[in-house]
Amino acid sequence: MPKGQSFCDKHEAMNEQRKADYKASLNRRDQTDTGKQVSRDHQAYYNHVRRDPEANTFYHTKQWQNVRDYVYSRDMAMCQVCGNAVTDRKIVDHIHPLKISSDERLKQDNLWTLCYRCHNIKTNLEESIKRQPNGDNKLKHIGRDWWTKTLREKIR
Repeated sequence: MPKGQSFCDKHEAMNEQRKADYKASLNRRDQTDTGKQVSRDHQAYYNHVRRDPEANTFYHTKQWQNVRDYVYSRDMAMCQVCGNAVTDRKIVDHIHPLKISSDERLKQDNLWTLCYRCHNIKTNLEESIKRQPNGDNKLKHIGRDWWTKTLREKIR
């Protein structure tokens, strides 16, 4: 089995088709009224139950929304890691996490547009780094170039 492949050559094509079918089903779901409502309900639940209340308050300010919209436009609605179009929601991410570098929360050079996939991978990596000794300090010093290189390696 070639490196980076999850299945033998015989079954790899079937796996790629399965992935394509799954992505198509997600796209169809997002086009229906019910699918859109489920997505809105999930976001409302996340904001109310899981997101830090201080962060939730910040993300609902007009100041943040203006900066977010600017960065989204600056990045031409493209994920800055993989190049995919980001059309369903404006995912503007803090390169240095909000909880760790709150003084950079509105700095445009600390913000970039990411797709769901890259954002989820980055968030999981941030959580694992945060659990390491001196993790918060490491996260304060990891820059855009390192994140771009690391995320591109993860999505291959």
